[in-house]
Amino acid sequence: MSAPAALVRPALCSLVVALASFALARPAAAAKPEVDPKAQQAVDKWGKFIAGLRGFQFDGGVALTVEQQGKKQNQNFVLKFAAERPNKLSFSVEAPPQGGAQIVSDGSDLSIFIKGFNKYGVEKAPETWDAMLQNPLVAGPLGFGNASVVTAALLNEDPAKKLLEKTTSLAYGGVVELDGVKCHLIEAAGEDLDWKLWIEAGDKPLVRQFVPDLAKAFAKMAKASQQKSPYENMKITNIVTFKDWKIDPKFAAEAFAFTAPEGVEKADSLMDILSGGRVAAEPGPHPLVGQAAPEVKLELLDGGELNLAAFKGKKVVILDFWATWCGPCVQAMPVIDKVAEKFKDQGVVLYAVNLQEEPEEIKKFMEEAKLKVAVALDKDGAVAGSYRAEAIPQTVLIGKDGIVQVVKVGVSPDLEESLTKDLEAILAGKDLAAETLAAKAKKDEAAAKAREDKGDEKARPAAKGAEPKAPAGKAGR
Repeated sequence: MSAPAALVRPALCSLVVALASFALARPAAAAKPEVDPKAQQAVDKWGKFIAGLRGFQFDGGVALTVEQQGKKQNQNFVLKFAAERPNKLSFSVEAPPQGGAQIVSDGSDLSIFIKGFNKYGVEKAPETWDAMLQNPLVAGPLGFGNASVVTAALLNEDPAKKLLEKTTSLAYGGVVELDGVKCHLIEAAGEDLDWKLWIEAGDKPLVRQFVPDLAKAFAKMAKASQQKSPYENMKITNIVTFKDWKIDPKFAAEAFAFTAPEGVEKADSLMDILSGGRVAAEPGPHPLVGQAAPEVKLELLDGGELNLAAFKGKKVVILDFWATWCGPCVQAMPVIDKVAEKFKDQGVVLYAVNLQEEPEEIKKFMEEAKLKVAVALDKDGAVAGSYRAEAIPQTVLIGKDGIVQVVKVGVSPDLEESLTKDLEAILAGKDLAAETLAAKAKKDEAAAKAREDKGDEKARPAAKGAEPKAPAGKAGR
């Protein structure tokens, strides 16, 4: 299946970032690596060249391909990178249409904008690039495409040593041609990540391409969660390219200037972004919880139309955002269907909102899976965007009053039990959204008081009696 260029695949973006974070957290290998001398020579020459530069600039891209059940899906991301010693940096990643990040250090201030959080923060810039990478909000985006192996090395005082610090073996694939350029092919194995790296041969040994093998990372993730990995039968190809290099360019002042996007909220600190977003240890409610459900008017796979407004005052609606290529979605849908069927006679309806796949492909999948769920076709991804479905599956429970009561992201072992419990509560007249927001506000107030007791001036309320605002995190209730 050839995917349209504008196809929205939020789960792929989440997957890439998650694996990048996982790779950054892995411990260094204890064993001395087995190294081919020619590979070491190429890496050393590259490292010495990069370490001798005052600054550099390049454009890059991440091409991600996911194959599962005979279907292939593609997603492309755009990277822009500029750096000048000792601590100036400009990095951006565009993950259309919903994701993206921007990191800028002008040498004095470090500014970070994470599109998914709709917030930016500013703090004093660390004195070195390496110190900057200790911040997870810097390290995460810079590792996009699982390329932290390369980007962290580029920003290190000893690039070659940093590149190889977690490898267990290093092989030389010879001189090969890549897009008309002769390159040294370096092949590395590590404790939980293998990779290939193309370094230009000649006087300017620049990185041209990086391809990580994610098999070990998937296996470790599954082992850590003690669950069968939903990506077990999924083939993922991840290619990171580096092009349009500029060596020791004369940067204009605006090259490291940050301009906050219009309508974006400024956080009190960068850590406020982290604690209020999806990557927090205890993320807050999804931003739609307690809000009026956005309008939905979509064609149905078998004919007819889904008009959400028609159910107001009459039905509890479950919207399940999914795609056939999404392993967790395929895992979750039969469970959600089973629970919805139990409550069918009590006024509960389920619609599986498919993200931009061809009707023929969806029909084939539904037949093979023996599912009879009503499928709504989100052909341009607009509804998924309005429901902030930045990772799928995303299951939304909408009360008869049209208010979003619960949002569940991902598939959990207790999905059937928790979904049943939530529907029973909603049908009994409970306002789960209000309970969730009140509990979060109470927790935030307690945390603020604890910080205040420790003398943290930023934790003090702006005015007496002010109500704490529940953060717009990205996890379900």
